[in-house]
Amino acid sequence: MTRTTARPWAVPGLSPGGPGTATAALDPAWSSWTGPHGGLLAALLLRTGQTLSPQDQEPQALTVQFLAATGGDTALLAAEVVRSGRSSSVVAATLRDRDGALTTTATLTSGRRRAGATWAGVPAPAVPDPDDLGPLELPVELVPFGQHLEYRPVGAHPLSGGATPSLLCWVRLRDGGNYDAAALALLVDVLPPALYGATTTPVPVPTVELSVLLSGAPTASGWVLTRTATRSAQDGWCVDDVEVWDGAGRLLAQSRQLRRVLGDLPLPGGSAA
Repeated sequence: MTRTTARPWAVPGLSPGGPGTATAALDPAWSSWTGPHGGLLAALLLRTGQTLSPQDQEPQALTVQFLAATGGDTALLAAEVVRSGRSSSVVAATLRDRDGALTTTATLTSGRRRAGATWAGVPAPAVPDPDDLGPLELPVELVPFGQHLEYRPVGAHPLSGGATPSLLCWVRLRDGGNYDAAALALLVDVLPPALYGATTTPVPVPTVELSVLLSGAPTASGWVLTRTATRSAQDGWCVDDVEVWDGAGRLLAQSRQLRRVLGDLPLPGGSAA
């Protein structure tokens, strides 16, 4: 199976150089609470690493480590091949700020796909269509990147003090592009922290490490159903799992995020993260 011919999503600000190199203009409109949106940085790293992957291999997994905040308005990206084989390859990528300080690293695993049996072990929940749900507007002053997306929450809204630390929401990018691997690396990180489903207290919960697994489902566009849930929270850290399905219920991507909890965050039962 060869790389999809659908129009790839245009990663905002990315200017490719030679193979394995790129620069990116970091638009403040794509910032989160604590700096450039982590999902956007993941997409930049994936796209840069992809230029060194064999043409007959598709992205399968991406692991990103956020080492420090990325300041300034420019990012410098570079990638190198760790291993290249007939069926799979591994590429390491780095992102530095304009002064050369290393802020983010990533490992991209790509591989050949072949026809075979399919089993989706994480079925999409039964939910209303997005057109039957009301919109959610994220506060632009806190999370500017939210202006590039549309949200239709199912059930609890963020910071509404729900029963569980989880959120379920239809999401789509306003630019209407196809959701390739880079877009999915972004979309796994566009919901608020899952802890916000069970609290009314907004505190920063930045991601330290993000692991994305891509299912190999056909390229999607439009609304996707996204669920995030906290699996554990203690001692100022938490772990969130995310799933993304297309409108037909096909699993597109999964992720796990290790996050810091920068403040006291009351949870149901009287405990705090």
